[in-house]
Amino acid sequence: MKPVALLDGGLGQEIYRRAMNVSSPLWSVAVMREQPEVVIDVHVDFIRAGARTLTLNTYAATPTRLAREGLDDEIEAIHQAAFEILERAIDMTGADVDIAGCLPPLVGSYRGQPARSFDDLKAEYATLAMLQSRADVFLIETMTNILEARAACAAAIEQGKPFGVAFRLETDGKLRSGETLAQAVAAVEPFMPTAVMLNCCDPEVLTHTMPELAKLFPCVGGYANAFKTVEPMAGGGSVDELEARPDISPKAYAAQVKRWLDDGASVVGGCCEITPEHIRHLADVLAGEFKLVRFSELAG
Repeated sequence: MKPVALLDGGLGQEIYRRAMNVSSPLWSVAVMREQPEVVIDVHVDFIRAGARTLTLNTYAATPTRLAREGLDDEIEAIHQAAFEILERAIDMTGADVDIAGCLPPLVGSYRGQPARSFDDLKAEYATLAMLQSRADVFLIETMTNILEARAACAAAIEQGKPFGVAFRLETDGKLRSGETLAQAVAAVEPFMPTAVMLNCCDPEVLTHTMPELAKLFPCVGGYANAFKTVEPMAGGGSVDELEARPDISPKAYAAQVKRWLDDGASVVGGCCEITPEHIRHLADVLAGEFKLVRFSELAG
């Protein structure tokens, strides 16, 4: 059977849905510090749903974003807490899974070209990679421009671990920077990622684009969001302005994912608003046809 790496789903959105009285702009970090049991439970539910690779709750914990909130002195403690919480969830389930370090956009999601140099970006990503060096693999996520993606790849490769890089495409099929998918793949290919993926796009964008992506790189994949639109956040708004699509049920999402796999994907999972229920249904649907594996097994 074809091996398929099954990732978890929308960790941050699931934390947001379950937490109480979240007011901080960095709400996923705040919940981890004030209500750690919520984050543990989310990880546990994704593991029990069948995910083979679990991402650390560090998407919002970049040096830039923490400094903006006056939390830069606590960056090491925050990353340590993310490891401890995920490791506790793994211990509770006894699962054999990968821990994925997260290398996200440094300022915020859905932005365009950063007004920074490659060396400046790479130095910040190197800090994140070092803080997460205990991870089994790295996932570079929600990349909207080539410059930031290349800087993250340069930092990830120094850790000597398998890593994947995922781009977010707009509905026109291009990155928010205006660069094409072909240009993006060609730019990261020299860093030899394990997989090149698409993430945090509409499921329909992934379905339309997966055949093209599969022609551009040997190992590809994707994990979509289920938002009606992300434009409020792209404009600097908060997550509570976003709405989930009611039509993306676990069954509907699995049908889209099956098409990605038919078109060549080897890595699937979920992004924002894709819940443990979605991942559980997906694992059940795929189990008879594919060998569900950890992301690191694709590199072996």
